[in-house]
Amino acid sequence: MSRHGRGARGAAEAVPVGRLRRVALLAAVLGGAGLVAARVAQLQVVQADRWRERAQGQHASRKPLPAPRGTIFDRDGVPLAVSQEAFRISVAPRELRDPDGTASALVEALGISRLRARRAVDRSRTWAVLPGRYGAPVRERLADVRGVYFERVLERFHPHGELGLEVLGRLSGDGRPLGGVEQELDSLLRGQEGSAVVRRDGSGRAIPGAELRVADPAAGSDVVLTIDVDLQEIAHEALRDAVEENDARGGDLLLIDPWSGDILAAASRQPDGNRHWTGVTDPYEPGSTLKPFTIAALLSRGHARMTDSVFAENGVLTMRGRTIRDVHGYGWLTVHDALRYSSNVALAKLSGRLRRSEQYAGLRDFGFGSPTGVPYPSEASGTLRRPGGWSAYTQASLAIGYEVAVTPLQLAMAYGALANGGVLVEPRLLRKIRRASGKTVRSFGEHRLRRVVDDRVADQIGLALADVVRDGTGRRASLGDFSVAGKTGTARRTAGGTYRAGAYTATFVGFFPAVDPQLVVLVKLDEPRGGAYYGGSTAAPVSRETLSALLAARAAPIDRRPLARTAEAWRTDGVRLASAPEGAPAPPGRVGVPAAGDAHGPFILTLGVAPPARGSGAGAGVPVPDVSGLSVRDAARRLHAVGLRVEVEGEGTVRGTRPDAGDHAAAGVPVRILAGPGR
Repeated sequence: MSRHGRGARGAAEAVPVGRLRRVALLAAVLGGAGLVAARVAQLQVVQADRWRERAQGQHASRKPLPAPRGTIFDRDGVPLAVSQEAFRISVAPRELRDPDGTASALVEALGISRLRARRAVDRSRTWAVLPGRYGAPVRERLADVRGVYFERVLERFHPHGELGLEVLGRLSGDGRPLGGVEQELDSLLRGQEGSAVVRRDGSGRAIPGAELRVADPAAGSDVVLTIDVDLQEIAHEALRDAVEENDARGGDLLLIDPWSGDILAAASRQPDGNRHWTGVTDPYEPGSTLKPFTIAALLSRGHARMTDSVFAENGVLTMRGRTIRDVHGYGWLTVHDALRYSSNVALAKLSGRLRRSEQYAGLRDFGFGSPTGVPYPSEASGTLRRPGGWSAYTQASLAIGYEVAVTPLQLAMAYGALANGGVLVEPRLLRKIRRASGKTVRSFGEHRLRRVVDDRVADQIGLALADVVRDGTGRRASLGDFSVAGKTGTARRTAGGTYRAGAYTATFVGFFPAVDPQLVVLVKLDEPRGGAYYGGSTAAPVSRETLSALLAARAAPIDRRPLARTAEAWRTDGVRLASAPEGAPAPPGRVGVPAAGDAHGPFILTLGVAPPARGSGAGAGVPVPDVSGLSVRDAARRLHAVGLRVEVEGEGTVRGTRPDAGDHAAAGVPVRILAGPGR
């Protein structure tokens, strides 16, 4: 075949191939367009709502608005924890008209360094957040500066610093409650948060000032506690000083109304610096402070009378191979004196008169072994085993405060039952819940749980406890003319199920005054290491100083009239109380601190200690400590601590004393505190 013939046939064959390619290309284009159209239809029609919401979410977002947390008040309406408005401050440098002037304004208003201020206004940045939070006055100073923005935040503020934080609890940086009333009542305190819509730029950052409030937050409810802030301050300072002076690892101090169960003050200290209320969370073996309840079980069940006698074995008793000892050896003792002198031997022998079920029921009735129900997270119930789990030694151990664990609050409430005539009252920490408008939505009344012993038994034990303080193991808790009833306790501390050598818990718990009591006071010191470790040497003096400071407080919730009526029956050389006209001097031989009065006129209240015993060097007098610059109450406590009597002239900060600091004050001669307004 010729060359021309082959070329013509090749051209004829090439035509269909080119057409097929064009058809294929056209089909591909049309197919792609169809897919695009289908996807557009899917996005614009089928999924339109979904993508519209997503687009809006990129340009706007919903922001929660925190609610003001409810305020926590003391019993008289003094705020203890409040929500305080603060502001985060941010800068948009590219909006600034005068960067240098803005930097100077930030330095002056916020107190930040000039370097930090210059970085905040650097135009190479689009947004700068300044560290810290600032109050309303700072916002007002910078409100007219263009490019400076404020974000409102709420912080928890405690007007009295760390006072009472073990009961109140705290909030974390993100607003979560950490323990205490804050955690227990969080659902009431936190309120209902609101919301706002925030506009964002193309980079997703919030546009300053572009915020639309959708729902306003609702403030939380307010809570009124039974705590008295003045008593709480006294308890806080007394416990702090006691822990330091006795080199203790920590401790607790409670002040409670035995009739209503109101917790008036509750202070705790721990070696790790944590602020939680160990008075309800940490049980311990109470030692001799449990002895009155063994006596109560014996008296109420007719197994003993206070006048019965028991032989105390001269201080050493061996029972079933176990030896029980007394600090001092005694022979025959009445039941009254067995409690008065805290004889372990006598109590161990007396406990044998009780059936196991009777001894268990007696302690259980006083509230041991079960939680008190106080509104506080993680309250411990303590330990009181049922009789079926007792050993041959348990009865004697329980009689002297071992093989049982109690919380300080349980112990204080049990003594409250002895103080009020035999009725166990539920402890009360809450008085009322109020809405932010001030309307009370719930009040908490007194709750009498049960009668534990009759008033005759309670009175008999109360008289013995008054003798414990008058001339027994609790002498260092004595307030002279004002009778105090109470019991000391010293118990070994355990670790890993065994007793630790040289480690003790020292306790004093009682009520004041012994006749018609108005307060229960408990002081517990963990591992005092300052030399003495007995409850009578360490905890009892703290009780005395606490009560002295309380009596010196002008607003203390104490009815002084019955104190005046009963003082004569307990007269020694200690505290005196007399009614006197306004401005009248103290009666001869009585040294007074002015105290709040009533319809019968103001009182002159004398706070002091019994003079040193003869032969102790009293004639030379006592050097007067320097108390300048202290409050009257702190100065009085310091002077009392060295055995001096006190007389106050003026109010406010102490400017000096008469005799002067460093001079010697003769026994029985008052030291006059000279006070005036602080500079």
